[in-house]
Amino acid sequence: MDLLQKGAAEIIRASDLRERLEESRKTGRPLRIKAGFDPTAPDLHLGHTVLMRKLRHFQQLGHTVIFLVGDFTSLIGDPTGRNVTRKPLTREQIDENAETYKQQVFKILDEKATEVRYNSEWLGKLGYEGTIRLTAHFTVSQMLERDEFHQRFQAEQPISLHELLYPVMQGYDSVASSATWSWAGRTRSSICCAGGSCSGTTGRSRRSCS
Repeated sequence: MDLLQKGAAEIIRASDLRERLEESRKTGRPLRIKAGFDPTAPDLHLGHTVLMRKLRHFQQLGHTVIFLVGDFTSLIGDPTGRNVTRKPLTREQIDENAETYKQQVFKILDEKATEVRYNSEWLGKLGYEGTIRLTAHFTVSQMLERDEFHQRFQAEQPISLHELLYPVMQGYDSVASSATWSWAGRTRSSICCAGGSCSGTTGRSRRSCS
């Protein structure tokens, strides 16, 4: 536990993580640790490596890492820390960047203990009805509590409707990928923990996050 807590800004309910680790030790079933990376740039940057080194710590303890390529959420773009809507990328740009990510990630992570997944696997199949049913479990008020949306709303700056779907989609990633724990950068903790809301409303075991 000390290794995992070292360098982490916050572990939301550390007691939950400790409980999951103990259960994993007793059953011999490794945890499935998910972290998402949107291929919005050609290369992984220094901030990504900090997160990946923490994922590597989980692997050293015998757990499985889900390196989630957000090829579908990249069509929106992460609104975290933004005061304007991101310009959308083309599918060709996203696919090219995603391929570069795959080539770079195993400079830190153990390939044998890593699942590379794409969220288009499930989000692309969700359909309009599925999206409606999923978004019914969230409120506009919840979204406007997020700093970037709240600040833009107060400043009367535009917020595109598709941006509000971003946290919902990333929360669903945790459910669809069968992750037992999600790890994210500090500014994305609220996105990360949306998975708890999704899993709670889809009848699956609740996920937690750091």
